[in-house]
Formats: sequence, structure tokens, C-alpha cells
Amino acid sequence: MAIKHFMLPAALLLAGCPRATPTRGAWTNDTSIEFPQFFERPAVEAGADGGAVELSGGVLHALDVAAADFLGPQDAKTPCVDRRESHRYRVIQRQGIIFIRIDEDPRACGLTVPALHSGAQYAVGSDGRILRRLRDGDPDGALMPTDAGPGVLVPTSEVGRSFDAPEGSVPLPFLQSPSLDAGTGVRHAP
Repeated sequence: MAIKHFMLPAALLLAGCPRATPTRGAWTNDTSIEFPQFFERPAVEAGADGGAVELSGGVLHALDVAAADFLGPQDAKTPCVDRRESHRYRVIQRQGIIFIRIDEDPRACGLTVPALHSGAQYAVGSDGRILRRLRDGDPDGALMPTDAGPGVLVPTSEVGRSFDAPEGSVPLPFLQSPSLDAGTGVRHAP
């Protein structure tokens, strides 16, 4: 009887707060997309001279998609260096693709230098899908590895062989005197 009374509250507890798991939009890593040089020309900073800056809804949506993917969900407990407002964003739009460069702004958190590998580049389509993502420090999949060439074959007779000291060489002084074994304290000759 006690089991029946326990099962109903347990079932209600387990089913009481079902939550949908967050899913990210589908994206492809299209390595045929080449990122532009984000720093080859100076950017116009919003609010620098008091002038107006106009963003299309598509650009704003692409920025939101890239920032959400790179920085994840935000709440009051999010550390300063992981907040969206603690980053700088550069946007270039070419051929229907919005290219976004995200970099940490260390000054926003009272720091002097950004963390290593703290940025990323995104290519976002006009439909808001991430077409390509390249985080700092990740290998660029667009670059093909270079061929190292045929190499030098080593005869099998030399594989694993230890070479003798050259004629006339003098052993190092610390190898000539007896020494204590680190594990046993026993003195060993060279």
C-alpha cells in the first residue's frame, strides 16, 4: 500500500516540469566559403562621431545568431568576458552572405589584453543559418595540407639503433662519478 502512495507523487514530480532541450539551428561547415580580410580597411564605429548607423533586420539577425552561437545563453551570472556587450563585432556583407568577426574587448572588463583564442568568424546566410564558423585557434578547413614530399627512407638496420659515442669523445663528468639511485639510495657506478 505504501508503494502506491509513493508512486503517484514520484510520477508527478518527474513529469511536473518538462522542458524542451535548447536546439541550435542547423548549420553547415561550407569550407568553400572564404572569409574576407576584416581588418584590411578601417571600420566605421557606431557612435564614434555621433552619426547615425543603419542596420538591416537581416544583419541584426545574423549578428544575433552568431553571438548566440559563440557566447551561448546569457543571464545575470554570465562572467564579464563572456557577455555580448564585452565583445567587438565587425560585419561585411558580400554576395548575400553576412560575414561577422567577433573579438573580445578586454577594456570592457577592466583587462588590458584579450584571452588567447577569444574570437571567431562567422558566415551567415540571408535566411539566418550559419554557413561557416571558424573559431580562433581552430584549423582552417579551407586550407589544404601541403605535401611533405617523399621523405628520406631509413634503412631497417638503423631503426631503433642507438649510436655509439664518436671516437675521442670524453663522457660528461656527472656520468663518470658514482651516484645515488633516486629510488633506493644505493650508489651505482657509471
